[in-house]
Amino acid sequence: MAVAAPKPVDDADLRCVAAVAAMIGTLDENKADPEVVSGLTAIFMYYLGKVDARYPGLDYAAILTALLSAPGYDRQLPVDLRRCGGEAEERGAMLKDLGERMKSAVPLNPATRPG
Repeated sequence: MAVAAPKPVDDADLRCVAAVAAMIGTLDENKADPEVVSGLTAIFMYYLGKVDARYPGLDYAAILTALLSAPGYDRQLPVDLRRCGGEAEERGAMLKDLGERMKSAVPLNPATRPG
């Protein structure tokens, strides 16, 4: 017997998309630190990419609206933010480490190195 595929609304990564979208939505774009906005946008795109790979063509507006307005989601949001933030920190540390290792493994001429 085949196991039913999980519904997108039950997807932990989709809940991260929703949680980060909610965070971004609370920012005052005139006062928000650009680094905070950039970091949240990167995290949003990370989770969006994971979800999109599993559910191509997903109606994000409809499903995120349903998820964010679901009864009790206000209690789930802090839990999701902690979980998603922890994973994002782990991935960020992994990427930083990878970057350092790649600099050592593939030294570039400083004059041609980007940035």
